[in-house]
Amino acid sequence: METTPQKTSPTTRSSAFLTAIPEGKTGILCCLDQTGDTKIVWDYKNDVEVAAAKAQFDALKKAGYIAYSVNKDGTNGEVIREFDPKAEKIILSPPMVGG
Repeated sequence: METTPQKTSPTTRSSAFLTAIPEGKTGILCCLDQTGDTKIVWDYKNDVEVAAAKAQFDALKKAGYIAYSVNKDGTNGEVIREFDPKAEKIILSPPMVGG
């Protein structure tokens, strides 16, 4: 009996409780937005998950968000301009508003 591979999509959660990368996933994108802290996780070997995470990254960058790539423990952060599917953790923060 043959089985058809299932397409998966990235897990999206609006929760501050998801801090570690879930088993079976390789990266996490944390978006600080009006809903709080939205997280998207993906496996870099899964094209559907990578495409969805990249689309969110690109949309937020277009809106002026700043992206940082950090190790999953939060160290060695650096500003990035392009989505990296092999990044352990990407944090997107909204543009600063001054006055």
